[in-house]
Amino acid sequence: MDQHETDWVTLLAGNDRRGAVPGTRKSPPQDLLWKASLPEAVRSSPVLREDVLYVTCRDGCLYALDSRTGRQRWTFQAAAAIDSTPSLSGNLVLFGCDDGKVYAVEVTAGRLQWTAETGGPVWTSPAVQAGTVYCGSTSGTFAAIDRGTGLVRWRRQLGGRICSSAYVAGRLVYVGCSDGNIHALDTASGEDAWSYQTGEGVSASPAVAGSLVLAGSEDHVFYALDAESGRVTWSVVTDLGIASSAAVADGKVFFGGKDGHMYALSIIDGRQVWKSRSFRTITAPPLAGPSVVCIQTFYGTTQAFDLSTGEELWRAALGASLQSTPVLTNEAVYLASYPGVIYALR
Repeated sequence: MDQHETDWVTLLAGNDRRGAVPGTRKSPPQDLLWKASLPEAVRSSPVLREDVLYVTCRDGCLYALDSRTGRQRWTFQAAAAIDSTPSLSGNLVLFGCDDGKVYAVEVTAGRLQWTAETGGPVWTSPAVQAGTVYCGSTSGTFAAIDRGTGLVRWRRQLGGRICSSAYVAGRLVYVGCSDGNIHALDTASGEDAWSYQTGEGVSASPAVAGSLVLAGSEDHVFYALDAESGRVTWSVVTDLGIASSAAVADGKVFFGGKDGHMYALSIIDGRQVWKSRSFRTITAPPLAGPSVVCIQTFYGTTQAFDLSTGEELWRAALGASLQSTPVLTNEAVYLASYPGVIYALR
């Protein structure tokens, strides 16, 4: 079944991890539709499907909220704090937990379907392809899990913490690691197809556009690597490290830097199309629509830019959020703030 145009099923909207959004929102949100206060902090991003907003919280709960009213439809209590952005796949909500497990919870009433052990806290957002769930943990374990049963098909131990959510494309799954490598693993076995060593850790989630894997590193460099071989096609040096995952739209790749700038580069050759003025620090991923790209700054302001020119279109102080990305639809903006307040704005 095709994804509904307002569905937002995982980190950066879809399993392609490109941050592409359907709306062209050229004006800031003006009205508060509702807000809901959760008991503890929220370090993840919300996801949305069929009028239900799913949010994980540091109190160890997954919340299913009515997207029109903010009322709780159900909650599910896990065994520890949750920092993982959920992923929606069929009848399941998938998320990682600080108890070292990936959980699969049924979407209608929040019943537990299965758990899978990864060996360490899971802060990443699960990626799903062809009946397999891929997820990394802070213990350095990367696992492939059967979506239907929760049985682990394979585990792979990498050389550092995994805070990068994976991207799956065909026979390869791509993921960054604190050991400085961008890894390409065989989806069937977990064996190395290739790995590329950057100068520092990679916490950003890779994106894939055509034949390129696109990701930034804490070594201040944004890389475009050949998806089959891992060879550098082009690279661009910034002033500070890069933790922001990339969004892809209109032949461009967008990301934020810890130098505070929003970058728009040509996918073909890395040429700088535009660069914003500095907003001190940016670590959250951007969201790119047909004509607008948005990013959440370190101090809680959402900035919107013209996709082609970089002209600032609007800004809105939507909440004190560091890493969270808002859900943008034509009807509303949904935001989970770090203090645990969920907002719906129009």
